[in-house]
Amino acid sequence: MNYLKQYRIPFTGLSLGTHDFEFDVDKAFFDCYDYSIVKDGNLKVSVDLHKQENMMILWFHIAGTVNLTCDVCLSTFPSKTVIEERLIVKFADDESDDMAESSEEILVLARHEHEVDIAGLLYEYINVAVPHYIKCSEQGDNITCDESVLAKLNNLAPEQHEEKQADPRWDALKNIKYN
Repeated sequence: MNYLKQYRIPFTGLSLGTHDFEFDVDKAFFDCYDYSIVKDGNLKVSVDLHKQENMMILWFHIAGTVNLTCDVCLSTFPSKTVIEERLIVKFADDESDDMAESSEEILVLARHEHEVDIAGLLYEYINVAVPHYIKCSEQGDNITCDESVLAKLNNLAPEQHEEKQADPRWDALKNIKYN
């Protein structure tokens, strides 16, 4: 987890206004999370932090490629990813009711905090951006599924019976006339 320390933004010494930060996300980042959907990638993260008197607004721009595994042929392929997110950071005096107010877009920190840890946010943003159904031809760039694997799957598939027998109990419904 020491690797993830580089994904912290110290904000206490920053002046009011906009500040830019750059981060790289790669395989070492994803290795820190055991159950990550994404196991490898090469992403550039740009964070624009707008510091105000009582709060901060962080704009995330994440771009690059992540390696995904196709749900059809099980081959790994690179998929281009572009993610835009916003986070509002509010400050609370102590562990009061305001601390329980955190939501998807709002992070509440205690006033004594001096940095924002964005590692968990980056992990979440990247993994949530992965489509539910991953297919080479849909998320890949000019990539198709492995033909040898598809042929093997077609050979293993059970034969489809074209002829379906009608249940004779339903034949009486065919005689119903509509007015």
